[in-house]
Amino acid sequence: MAQRVFHQRLTLGFKCGLALFTMLVIYLFWIKQAIFGLLVVIIIVGMIERVLHTTYTFACVKPIDRDEEMEFLLIDKGRFSRSQSVPLRDVVQCKVMHTNFGLSHYLLIEYGAHHLVAVQPKDEQAFVEELTKRQQAEVASSASQNT
Repeated sequence: MAQRVFHQRLTLGFKCGLALFTMLVIYLFWIKQAIFGLLVVIIIVGMIERVLHTTYTFACVKPIDRDEEMEFLLIDKGRFSRSQSVPLRDVVQCKVMHTNFGLSHYLLIEYGAHHLVAVQPKDEQAFVEELTKRQQAEVASSASQNT
């Protein structure tokens, strides 16, 4: 199957946090605390970079320790973070979780031996459909190889 890429959703919490940090930078420069202001600017740039460059990619990859290709969910959280790969055959469940006061929500994926990863794709319904479709294809291909 071809690769499918999903981008991260901009949440209300991120927008509020960005506005708060921006006001903090303005205040710090106003009271002539430029060094602290520059540190907060670096934090803001890191926040923006992480949200803009986070991608969730479904791909068929051949692991080093196996002979056959496997389906993976590759989570890339930007230039300053490590990438994470989740084998789709190990995914146990994917459920929608809500944050405090219901302001935001995310998908919680449980895989392997109680490993958890939270994702926030823009199109959640298409993401879940792609996940289930690739899981079913992975199970069918592994069953045909075993027989």
